[in-house]
Amino acid sequence: MPVAASTLSPALLAQLQGEEFITSPYPVYRRLREEAPVAWVPWSEDGGQWWITDYATCAEALRDSRFSKDIVKRFQPEEATPIDRSMLFRDPPAHTRLRNLVNRSFTPRTIERLAPRIEALVEELLDGMDREGSGDFMAEFAMPLPVTVIAELLGVPPQDRPAFRRWSADLIGASDATHQSEGGYEAALAAEAGIAQYFRDMMAERRLRPTEDLTSLLLQVHDEEDRLDEGELLGMLTLLLVAGHETTVNLLGNGLAALVEHPDAWERLRATPSLAEGAVEEMLRYDAPVQRATFRWTVAATDVAGVAIGEGASVAVVIGSANRDGEAFADPDRFDIGRTPNRHLAFGRGIHFCLGAPLARLEGRLAFAALTRRWAGATVAGGSVRRPNTAFRGYRILPIHIRR
Repeated sequence: MPVAASTLSPALLAQLQGEEFITSPYPVYRRLREEAPVAWVPWSEDGGQWWITDYATCAEALRDSRFSKDIVKRFQPEEATPIDRSMLFRDPPAHTRLRNLVNRSFTPRTIERLAPRIEALVEELLDGMDREGSGDFMAEFAMPLPVTVIAELLGVPPQDRPAFRRWSADLIGASDATHQSEGGYEAALAAEAGIAQYFRDMMAERRLRPTEDLTSLLLQVHDEEDRLDEGELLGMLTLLLVAGHETTVNLLGNGLAALVEHPDAWERLRATPSLAEGAVEEMLRYDAPVQRATFRWTVAATDVAGVAIGEGASVAVVIGSANRDGEAFADPDRFDIGRTPNRHLAFGRGIHFCLGAPLARLEGRLAFAALTRRWAGATVAGGSVRRPNTAFRGYRILPIHIRR
């Protein structure tokens, strides 16, 4: 095992900040695990962040109460935006109360009831791609499938969904301090304000005319049981909308790219559709949609794998690196859809384990079972573009040619 270190070599820091890191982060992760598995990454002269990159320490940190996610406690409550007040950025007991409100809507049994609708959407989208024989997989399949599913759950009508996709992209774009575009922070604030106003208007409508959607359900909790205040409700709806599709969009794009790069795996899945569930788990491990878990802060000075970290320090759990750690996975750089066990960290661990994991898994399983059944294979055409983000890994454009 490598000895924990707290400093990065100039060459390694340059690799982290280079454009090639977006395309191929895994060799850099390997060097981090070997040279500095717990390291201070100075993004600028004004600040930086501690990165944890080995599997064992990442798994422990995701469950460790020494690391806080509560933005409301860390900053002034009046500065908190709606999403800051969601369960994603709260500690117990607030987190526990908020999560319990939506748990029953996202149990595996409840989510499985969505399978017929998701299957119908999958077939409809694949029909469109089949007619053309080629297309941008992201625009024509990977984005519309999860966006449609979560929008229907929340009651967002079809004509409003493109706006939500733009707002979500702006919010995610501000999550990466290493490759943030000019004006990215301002765009994220404008996006969150747009989402909040939209949901305020929707809540006013649902109070007059309730429906069967999740927005109406959460409103009933808010209005009748008085357990959610206005800010918490807006934060919950914003979180469900963004988190409800972003991870799955990246899972579908990264997963298809992995299958194209490994035609033996494609053929194996085509021949044995029951492998789809395990294939999705391997896609999540091999090229994790979320590369770094959302920020945490130390509640007191603490020791992490032999490295002293001060109170109030920002800490990132680098899931993408942990999932390629050879100490946890045999031959970790090999894509194996039959890998077992596969205890990846793509959905996190502990109390913040991804609420939408059952939905993402279901969408991935149904999508890849269907497309490998219908297509003998695919090739990636020229012009594929990765999203310029090192925290969330996915494609912006993924042109493919279908082999029937």
